[in-house]
Formats: sequence, structure tokens, C-alpha cells
Amino acid sequence: MSPPAHDPCGHDHPHAPRPGGVGIPRSGAFDAPAFEKAVGDLLRACGIAPDNAHTGRTAQRVRELWQRRLLGGYELDPAEVLGDGFEDARRDMVVIRGIAVHGVCPHHLVPFRGVAHVAYLPGGRLHGFGRIARLVDAIGHRFTYQEWMTRDIADALMTHGHAAGAACVIEAEQLCLLLGEDRRGDERVITQAFAGEFERSEQARNEFLRATEERRR
Repeated sequence: MSPPAHDPCGHDHPHAPRPGGVGIPRSGAFDAPAFEKAVGDLLRACGIAPDNAHTGRTAQRVRELWQRRLLGGYELDPAEVLGDGFEDARRDMVVIRGIAVHGVCPHHLVPFRGVAHVAYLPGGRLHGFGRIARLVDAIGHRFTYQEWMTRDIADALMTHGHAAGAACVIEAEQLCLLLGEDRRGDERVITQAFAGEFERSEQARNEFLRATEERRR
């Protein structure tokens, strides 16, 4: 039996098993005209005219932000973004600290943002640092949960990067949490995922965590 689904925002919701793939899958393409109309309807529902001097271009601006950035990962294939790398026999740990991340909470439609620390133990191939940062974007810029994103990054390095081990730690501000009642506004959520050799070896995990500890303080 699957465990109850966990809501990172602290609210109960019906059991919903995680879909396959990365993040919450889309059932269709992004509809730009419908999105802009929806933003205009939202402004009207808030009692704000969508065509005054301050909001005349709001629908377009919001649509561009969501389409290009917040949900831009849907247009990217993690495998293609990471690429094939190049053959290399080295097995030394590679760590990239402080990669900016963001995603969109599907419960409240507000973003969360933070940094990801990613590491892999090469399994015969090395990958460009910029490629790994783009992999994080391809996985994170979707409707997703921080827990899912963390696991998906580690799994992608194993599956697409042919790594012997992969690790990811994300520290993020969840806006739905920070806006909650009786909150101080400085809460952070830290999630970890380990795969392959990092999952089997306590020494490998500790070396990775030591390498990222200063950044996480």
C-alpha cells in the first residue's frame, strides 16, 4: 500500500499517487491567449480593472513570466539538456554548489525558490557544469514539489548521466509556507536525495554534505 501523499505546505489533501515522469505532467500545450484571459479574469475577480494605467500590460507580463520561466522546464527534455557528456575514466566526486532553483507549488500556484547542491560520482562519463545547471532548470521549472525535484535531479544524473552515484540537497523558501498565519517569514525547507553509491556509502554522503555545509549555513 502506498503511503499517504505529503503536502509540503502543511495542508491535508486526498491521496494522489505521484505520476510518472518529471513533475506534474501537462495534458496539453501552453495556451497563451487563454492564460492572458485568465489573468484578466483574476484581476476582475479581485475588483481590479485589467485595463487601467497600471494593469494594461499585466496579463502579457504575467503570461511571459510563467511561460518562459516558471513553467519553461516543460519545453526542455532533461536527457537532451544534460547531453551525452564525454568519456572519461575518472571516478572522483563532482560537486556544484548553489545552483538557483525555483518551481511552482500546485496547491497554491505560488513559487518556491532556493539553491540546489548537486553531486555525482562519474560512471565513465563527465558532464559540463553548465549542463548540470540547465538540468536543474529543466526539472524544476514546472508544477512540482521540492521533494520531487530533489529526487528527480538525482535520478536524472543516474539515468541520463550514467553516474555511479548522485546526490542533491535543496534549501528553499516555500512562499505558501512563508505567507501562512503566525509565520516568522524566515522558514526554510531542506530536502535531500541520494542514489547509487551515495545511497549505499555513508562515507560518500558525508563527503558530499561536508562539501556543501558552508554554503548551507
